[in-house]
Amino acid sequence: MTGHGVPSSSPAPPPSSGSERRGIQIGEKPTPTRRTYVSRKTGTPGTAKTLRNKGQIDCTRGVSREQRAISRRNKLESSLLSSRGDSRKDKPSRGLKKMRKYQEIRKAVANYYNNLCAIEEERFGKDLRDREVLSISFEEKSFGHVVKPGQQTYRISANVDVDLSSIVVSLALFDGDKMLFACSGIPPNKICDIGCFVRLPNNTITDGFLGLYDHDIAIVTCLGLLEVHPISFKACPDGSQALAAGRAFESGNLMAMDGSVRCNNTWVPGSQGISKAVLGGPLIGKDKGFLGMNFSICHDDDGTSTYAFLPTKLLRKRLEHFGVLKLLGSLSPKHLHFRGYSLPKGVSSTIPSGFMKTIYRLKSYGYPMPPPLVLELNGELLNHFEERFGELLAWKGYPYGDLAKSCRNRVWYQLPKEVVTDISRRVVSVASFNGFVRFFACTGLIIKWHGSKATHTVILTSASLVSRCNDDKIDSNLTIEVFLPLNQRSCGTLEFYNLNYNIAIVSLKKNLSAVRPEDIFSKTVQEPSEKVVAIGRDTRLGPLMATIGNVKHGKKGCKLDCKDLKLSTCKIKKAGIGGPLINFDGSFVGMNFYDGSEATPFLPRHKIVEVLSRVNDLPSESGCNNPMPIDVSEGTKKTRWPVPEPYWYHGSLDVDRSYVPKCIGRHLQ
Repeated sequence: MTGHGVPSSSPAPPPSSGSERRGIQIGEKPTPTRRTYVSRKTGTPGTAKTLRNKGQIDCTRGVSREQRAISRRNKLESSLLSSRGDSRKDKPSRGLKKMRKYQEIRKAVANYYNNLCAIEEERFGKDLRDREVLSISFEEKSFGHVVKPGQQTYRISANVDVDLSSIVVSLALFDGDKMLFACSGIPPNKICDIGCFVRLPNNTITDGFLGLYDHDIAIVTCLGLLEVHPISFKACPDGSQALAAGRAFESGNLMAMDGSVRCNNTWVPGSQGISKAVLGGPLIGKDKGFLGMNFSICHDDDGTSTYAFLPTKLLRKRLEHFGVLKLLGSLSPKHLHFRGYSLPKGVSSTIPSGFMKTIYRLKSYGYPMPPPLVLELNGELLNHFEERFGELLAWKGYPYGDLAKSCRNRVWYQLPKEVVTDISRRVVSVASFNGFVRFFACTGLIIKWHGSKATHTVILTSASLVSRCNDDKIDSNLTIEVFLPLNQRSCGTLEFYNLNYNIAIVSLKKNLSAVRPEDIFSKTVQEPSEKVVAIGRDTRLGPLMATIGNVKHGKKGCKLDCKDLKLSTCKIKKAGIGGPLINFDGSFVGMNFYDGSEATPFLPRHKIVEVLSRVNDLPSESGCNNPMPIDVSEGTKKTRWPVPEPYWYHGSLDVDRSYVPKCIGRHLQ
């Protein structure tokens, strides 16, 4: 290094005796050897002392012992901190773990529903054609003369006139910023006749909900916006003078044009100026009474242009046929429960923008289509098969989130572990299909069949799976699918059924693995314990459901007429139909049904065994391809097993008529 001397490569000086010194004699004092160093700075040779005196050798002493100890301690602490940092990187924090788990759950749920939506769209999207959109924007044209506020009145009763400008609105249909069509409208009972944006008499624009329509009129609803004046439905004499009114959407001007009424519900304008802004607007008679609503433009053979209008009497009948007057004229709860609703004959309904996937889902599940505005106004479907009950238990590896929820009684915690394992390997979800449309969904129980040739997995479930409550026969066109987690699905074959006791036996074409069948034919039969548990399996994702109750004395409140039924206080939903009722030791008590009441009917085990003991070998294993009815009709009254039908409920309007909640629906554009 610079400043240090290095040994010279030159040979040592010769000995003083002149001969080569070969060693040191004993007792002889050795002569010190003189070494020569060369400075790296100057290249000058010299001794270490000489170079040190000249400052060309660094004579600074090394670090002290204390300093070396401090240095070692600092290095040790640094290595410890580094190792701690590495371990923290290897082990993420609890919050990071929760976030990653949440992201995995969201991804699993999204993948499940995306796959489901893709299948449903492929199966049911062909029937719903894409909306045809015009390539050219609609151009509004004015007609007649502009009517100022207060200039023209409309008679609503013998002595009461109102300003005509207060009841005529303008409506327009848009695709983005492009206007596709514009016309006028009149609001009897908050109803307008076509469009999606509504310009009000005060020149403000609001949203309209397009609902029902036929070849002449359409219904657009605006909520909580206008004071509605009643319409006097009176006959229209031929040849009377009339005034047609309409409002332009862009300018908001109210326009009017004189004309005369002809036969066949048409009228001829005083001038030949034709404008579609007249359509949907009112036709006012000479006495200022309402004659009807304009709905189309006609061209006679002689080239004369006329307007067709719907007279008040026919308009009232049309609105009654639509069900609009009954629906919006009274907002009592009985009119907000759409039980058994179906579209009137000849009437169509639009699919709200943003709800196409919902419609596909409803079609695939076989549910009724919603009435107009129910989806947009936060309506809900009740009595559907996806309703859950009790405490949920996820299967191992369940990827769709934590199912823990508040439950008054923790059911699964109270049952022995072996019982829970048995239940999870013998309770299945069962569904029947008519083509791609689901017919019914419920729960089933895997049982040991007493027949001598039983080699397939056998399931006990409800006969509602393959029949309707008012039919005395089964639907032979249905296919059956059985699901048991983790991911075991198999097609089922209906073997036996009895409609009086609502019992069905289904065998599987492909056996399920790791099952633990229930031996309901065992001679060791236990009576129901003080507390019982009703079990079901979710029809969609497959977790188990359970609720605790007691067996009741008597049948008070039961809506089913089978005399052998008993009741428990376990509260289930439709998905629990066909599921087992068990004691806390896991023993089978009976099969559950659902009638919509507070109590749960169940058919006792001894009655099920009595019915099934009348048959032996499975028909499919005996060379028979048709299901076999179990005959127990001797002196037995025919019973019906109605299942509550799904229906739509418009609960948001049931709370407060003057308050309109924020809607999840989007207007059509």
